[in-house]
Amino acid sequence: MHHALRFVPILFVLLVPLGCTPKKPPQPAQSLLAKTLPAPKAPGGFADIPWGSPSAALGDLTPESAIPELRTTTYARGGVPNAFAGRPVSRILYEFYEDAFYHVWIDFDGPDTFLAVLADLRKSYGPPTQTVPEKHYNAWTVGEVNIYCVYHPEDGTGDASFWFQPIYLKKEQVVKQYKKAMSQGGPPPR
Repeated sequence: MHHALRFVPILFVLLVPLGCTPKKPPQPAQSLLAKTLPAPKAPGGFADIPWGSPSAALGDLTPESAIPELRTTTYARGGVPNAFAGRPVSRILYEFYEDAFYHVWIDFDGPDTFLAVLADLRKSYGPPTQTVPEKHYNAWTVGEVNIYCVYHPEDGTGDASFWFQPIYLKKEQVVKQYKKAMSQGGPPPR
């Protein structure tokens, strides 16, 4: 019995520090979805038009507007129905900067179409990276493409847009130069 009592203090001396050592702070848990779902893939274009394509690559474009000072032309497609997210939409416009496709604009009517478009975008690109609920605004940044979808309850219309950022940013430089020249009373840049 005398030997057993010596063993207890030794165990006590060895085990007490284990309980007194500071615990590591818990590591943030990754969500199960983040571990299992791949990141959404950025769209390589819109419909059958790759980003950067020249307008001549599409035979069914009809010019809607042009801003030569900004090197931008906007077209509609004649041979393709205006449909997105499985629903008819008011119009789809395709914008080219220096004859390179970089932007699509989709106009639609009604809250049901807005909800269908929003559901399609969420399915394709996951939850929005930005939302402004009181303005019915949702946006995604997916790779080099920015996407938004908005609904305007005051007039029952909405729109969605896709921008290919590498070309859009080049155009924005021209816009800044143009605005600067115009504010200084000079000629627009060419």
